[in-house]
Amino acid sequence: MKTFNYCPSCGVGGILFDGIKEFNCKECSFTFYQNIATAVAVILEYDKKILLTKRGEEPGKGKLDLPGGFVDPKESAEDAVKREIREELKIEIGALQYLGSFPNIYEYKDVIYNVCDLFFYSRIKTLPADFDRAEIEELILVNPSEIPIDKFAFESTQKCLSLFCNRQ
Repeated sequence: MKTFNYCPSCGVGGILFDGIKEFNCKECSFTFYQNIATAVAVILEYDKKILLTKRGEEPGKGKLDLPGGFVDPKESAEDAVKREIREELKIEIGALQYLGSFPNIYEYKDVIYNVCDLFFYSRIKTLPADFDRAEIEELILVNPSEIPIDKFAFESTQKCLSLFCNRQ
């Protein structure tokens, strides 16, 4: 895992990491907090089936996922879901139902991000005719009872889908 080697404030080497979220400089007392990133994902239902994606990028390239992504600064989770769906699937979605949140670890380019994943549910009236092929290799429609939960890239998604499928 990559960490800071030098204080971003005074430039002295040997900044200390508490192993959880704080980087502290022993020289100038600067503290940097590595706070949780927020991400969103949505279970999209079409004609009583669930729309899954196959990841086109690391982490988890080739594994299953739900559409979604990171929340931008000054953006609500709901707005982030709608933006991500527009960007990835090129469709608009309507009402969202909040399902819950789960912690996640997202390792990207040797940096480990602690993430709080927020999950939503929505019905869609049409399937995407096009999608962002850089992020998504394939779209897959499955019955909720046939979702291969162990094939998903992230444990947080597996937990959400386990709860969702047991409610059906």
